[in-house]
Amino acid sequence: MKFIVITGGGSGVGLAIARDLSAHNQVILVGRNEKKLQLAKETLGDNVRYVAGNLATISGREKVVDFIFKQTNHIDVLIHSAGIFPTNNQDNINNNLLSHYYLTTSLQKLFDNSRVLIVTGNPQAIKMAPICELQLNDMMRAAWAVTHKTLLMHLLADELAASQTTVNSFFPGDVKSDLMPYTQSLTNTTVPAGKLLALDAKFEHVTANFFDDNGQTVKLSAEKYNKSVAVMVLSNYIPELKA
Repeated sequence: MKFIVITGGGSGVGLAIARDLSAHNQVILVGRNEKKLQLAKETLGDNVRYVAGNLATISGREKVVDFIFKQTNHIDVLIHSAGIFPTNNQDNINNNLLSHYYLTTSLQKLFDNSRVLIVTGNPQAIKMAPICELQLNDMMRAAWAVTHKTLLMHLLADELAASQTTVNSFFPGDVKSDLMPYTQSLTNTTVPAGKLLALDAKFEHVTANFFDDNGQTVKLSAEKYNKSVAVMVLSNYIPELKA
């Protein structure tokens, strides 16, 4: 039985992944909406616990981290499914980048031969969108989010390598969620790649890879996405990287 933490676990992609994993594993759901988390726990059963906190804030992360440390001394899998469709630049940075980075590094002592998974966007967008610091409209903010999450994968894969912890990212497919009007109208509520990448033995030593919604590797440009570029770009948002 694995110990798994899923952010954004009260609805949408996170809940779909939790549904697949909670039957035979201990799962902590993290989210902002306590009512949604409570309903998810009631639906999924006794293997599920939850903690409500805003991961985009320091106090919210501290609350979540403190709860998790009281529940376990080891995390097998951390899945970053939380995120927003941003309407301004700072919300994008706080919710879709810094929340992932700081929660992961705050839990680092609990990782040993563990897996970290980052839910991200469409493979074509990640391949084609330039790494650009401008966020002038919704499309540019969406491109910023998926490219910077991919760079974050490379950064964390390097930072967690000493603990034999892998860091990968994946596209969950088009899944019904409250993220935006388009996703609210979808009917799909399954994310098979989540369970596959979290548990399958063939991914045990695979790190810094991006996968599609079927769990197949998506080849990305090594010149565009690598550790050096990640440090250079993400140091604009994470002061510790400049030290």
